Order: sequence, then structure tokens, then C-alpha cells
Amino acid sequence: MSLRQQMRYLTPYDIHKLLINDYILKKPGDTSLLKRDTSQDKNDYDVIVENHKFLWDDEDSADTWEEQFAKRYYNKLFKEYCIGDLSRYKENKIALRWRVEKEVISGKGQFVCANKKCEEEERLTTWEVNFGYIECGEKKNALVKIRLCPDCSKKLNYHSKKKEVKRLKRKRHVSETNEKSVINETSSIKTTQNSPNSSVAEVLEEPTINAATSDESPWENHKPIEQKSRDEEMEDYLQSLLL
Repeated sequence: MSLRQQMRYLTPYDIHKLLINDYILKKPGDTSLLKRDTSQDKNDYDVIVENHKFLWDDEDSADTWEEQFAKRYYNKLFKEYCIGDLSRYKENKIALRWRVEKEVISGKGQFVCANKKCEEEERLTTWEVNFGYIECGEKKNALVKIRLCPDCSKKLNYHSKKKEVKRLKRKRHVSETNEKSVINETSSIKTTQNSPNSSVAEVLEEPTINAATSDESPWENHKPIEQKSRDEEMEDYLQSLLL
């Protein structure tokens, strides 16, 4: 039976398998020829790595869908404090990145040391770092903050001393505020006494009106109102229409 006669009674899928088996799969291992080339495939992580920026400016336009995807991921990051990798601090190489939602909830980077491999929670210090990095072949700088424990702070300042961020505490003295309030009250009293335009408000008592009491009943002069019946009201209404 010829090949054409065989194909006459086969479905399109069976014809496809017949041609593949007769012309391609002749030797063991030929099935590798049917595999799709996956060298150019990219997942979401690969797209973000290729198009990610440490800082996106308002002027930066996302033209392609890959850049739009990377910018959307950037907008979901929390940019108050950074997470750092200090494993190569002796080479003066420090990696920094922004925090994700999971780290913000757990307190990593703010209440826990921001070093990637440190979980210290006590005596944290906030440092202001002028972070220099290379992005798209261009050298850039960004001023960021990172909170580290004493040991990790030594690693950060191994080559150069960074700027420490301190919070100024305002102390309120109760005695000083009381003295200021007393001085303000005395000064206001003196100004009112010495001012020529100061006026004294006089309170005038309104005369009380006493109603005269009489023995007469208030209902004596009252005249009852005569009420018309329904028929009389209807007659008056018809007469007013005919007039």
C-alpha cells in the first residue's frame, strides 16, 4: 500500500505522526530535534532584572511592556530604609536594595538590623549613605538610609565614616512655661489699666414687670365662635360661585 493510500484513511493528526516517524524519527535520539528552543525564554524575574532601576524619576518614560512591568514592581517597594549585603565590605563593595512588603511587616531593616545575614534587634543606628552604583553603563549616586547594629556598623564604616542620623529630643520644662504664662498675664493686666481707651462695662438691671393680679376670670370676656354646619358651608360656597 502506497503512502497516499495510507493517508486517505487517516485523520490529520495521524498523518502528522506518520510523516514525523517516516522522515524525522529514524534513529534513537532524534526526538531532540522536536524540542522547542528555550534559550530565549524569559520569566518575570528575568524581565525585572534586565529593566530594573534603583531610582525611577518622574521624567523616565516606560516605552516597552518590560519597562512598564519593572516600574510597576518598583512602585510597590518601600523606600524609607534599605536592606544591605555587607559580605564584601573589605573590598569596599556593598549591595543595597529597597524593602518589600514582607520585610516591612516583620520589621526587617527598621526594627531588625538591615544586614541581610543579621537578626540583631538592639542598639540599632541609622546611617546616611551616599550610595554609588552603575546602572545601564552610567554611574549614579543616591542618598539612602540604613539601620545597622554595632557590629554591622563597623563593617559599613570600614573604609570611610558615614554620617549618623540622630533625632533631636525636645525637653519641655514645666517651670519655664508656667513663668511665661504668669508674665503674659501680668503684662496684659498692665496694658488694660494704662490704656486710655479702656472702658468699663456697666451691668444694668432691667426693671422687673409685675403683672397686675385681678380677681376677674380671663374667660369672662371670651365669646364662643359660632361654627357652621356642613350644609351651610356648601350653600355659602355655591353662592360665591354664582355671584
